Amino acid sequence: MDQSAQRTDAVPVPTARQVLVRTLPAAAVLAISLPLATWWLRDSTSDGGPWWGWLVILAATVGLSAIIQLCTSPPRPRLDPRIGQAQWASATATAARTGELPACPEVRTAVGVAACVGIEGVIGSASLLAAIAFCALILPDLWTTLVPVTVLTGMAAFRVRRSWVYLRALHTAERTG
Repeated sequence: MDQSAQRTDAVPVPTARQVLVRTLPAAAVLAISLPLATWWLRDSTSDGGPWWGWLVILAATVGLSAIIQLCTSPPRPRLDPRIGQAQWASATATAARTGELPACPEVRTAVGVAACVGIEGVIGSASLLAAIAFCALILPDLWTTLVPVTVLTGMAAFRVRRSWVYLRALHTAERTG
């Protein structure tokens, strides 16, 4: 078993399932707290509150969710600064097509960390999309904010399959040696 291929500084690259499970608390906080705070803002003022009030609430709930994500995310290895985005982008595409992993352990680790970030990003943007959709039911003026968030979530969801496939291939290679 080639442990050095999956480890940097003795911290393994987490599996896709570990990343998913550990991202859910932050996503739940965002999806629940933003609509509740919007409902409170609407009830505390008769006209729905000032437009900047909703932006302050959005920033506060996203910040709270980010802090929770930071506390609950699985430990990951540190990235080697010598590995560039061009190297791990091509490795991700190759792994998604053929299931082959890069030969260099540092590139394997960098692509694994980037895959974890991609999975966390799509879960976070999906929870933000759900939260804004619920907020738009409370304050109908917010329907216009759904378009950019939907586009960003769609783009992230389109790319997350590659991350999932790469992490599965990485951990399958770890088990088979």
